[in-house]
Amino acid sequence: MDKKILLGGAAALLLVGNMYATPASASIELSLGGEAKLTGAMSECGPAAAAATDGESLMEAITGDDLTDADDGGEEFLAAVKTNLNTTAAAPAVGDEHNAQTHAAGPCAGADRSGIDWGFGKEITIDAAGTLANGLEVSFSDKIDLTDTDKEEGSFDLTLGGAFGSLQFKDGAPSAVDAAMVTGKKDHDVNGPNLGFHDTETSGSAGMGILWNAPSMGDLDLYVGWAPNSGGDGLDTAAYENTFSIGAVMSVSSLEIGAGYEAASADATNGACAEVVADDYHAGTTQALVDHIFGGDYCGDQTLMYIGANMDAGTIGISAGYSVLDTDEADKTVMNIGASTTVSDIDVSIDYRQTTKDYELDSQEDTQNVIAVGLGTSLGDGVDLGLSFSTSEADLISEAAGAGTTNYYFAEASLTVGF
Repeated sequence: MDKKILLGGAAALLLVGNMYATPASASIELSLGGEAKLTGAMSECGPAAAAATDGESLMEAITGDDLTDADDGGEEFLAAVKTNLNTTAAAPAVGDEHNAQTHAAGPCAGADRSGIDWGFGKEITIDAAGTLANGLEVSFSDKIDLTDTDKEEGSFDLTLGGAFGSLQFKDGAPSAVDAAMVTGKKDHDVNGPNLGFHDTETSGSAGMGILWNAPSMGDLDLYVGWAPNSGGDGLDTAAYENTFSIGAVMSVSSLEIGAGYEAASADATNGACAEVVADDYHAGTTQALVDHIFGGDYCGDQTLMYIGANMDAGTIGISAGYSVLDTDEADKTVMNIGASTTVSDIDVSIDYRQTTKDYELDSQEDTQNVIAVGLGTSLGDGVDLGLSFSTSEADLISEAAGAGTTNYYFAEASLTVGF
């Protein structure tokens, strides 16, 4: 809970030393806020890294085929691998002893660690908004993460509003899919591998973009997004050009439904999936190797579809969401469902997420299931205490000859002071 300080135009001018010749508009109000956060976390660190695996053993563990036996599908698979190359180079020979890959070491690199990991966060929020005499609504907002100020240099978020609805101009183009997401966009913290939560945009929504929120039509809000240039440095070098998105949110009584769609076409020169050559099959990690062989990059032409809903059933809130990111290589599917309520002064939530990464070749996939529980309460005006716990099961094909299916947990307590 942030307590914001409201400053009129003249007061804001005095705050910065009255250095500007042009007076600030009395129609614009400036508000400052922020928060400081202290965290203490405990987590499972294992498993330790397995010994390096040669490429043949890894492929046989993944496919279940003997790559030296034509009757067991070995030759067919190797032929598919060669087809998956974008060049005429041959794949490495079966049994190449020099093709040794290292497995993932786990979040703590296999070390035995005990005790609490302390952390902190600190940020300042700046909002300026007002309505001019001609009816034009203007607002600007920024959130400055004081633990990483470098990324703030290119941030920009300006909105103009009126009878036409609103136009948002933002660096890191605002997507209509993002605007239509009614379920949580950030998952609970997860230890170990993390295949990710719902994507809020494709790779085409980058650089400066525009989001139009049409005037509300009863219970329906319509959003249209446009990202003209994903690179921000000229249309002739951008990986994606003219990425469009559309989204809608409908609220009826205790039910809220959101849906969105975005399509991004990759430039044939700058945005296509990177070519894979034979030398790439000698990657240093098992994950890099399976990405090369089975097509595990999110690249090229992309589409994103999302649908989600929130519903109140008495004192219980229920949410669910489903999204699919389809690319020229890997695809990602995410499904989540959650419930929340308040008992006395304590907010309680439980969430489940399943994420699937589908590789381009051989119908291979990674899966992850996460269950998270959260508790939160207010200790006073602007001071919140939170407790969260998550357990995660990850089944990665890159670990088929290593750790196999892995389980992790993550527990954190946080104290947040808002101002």
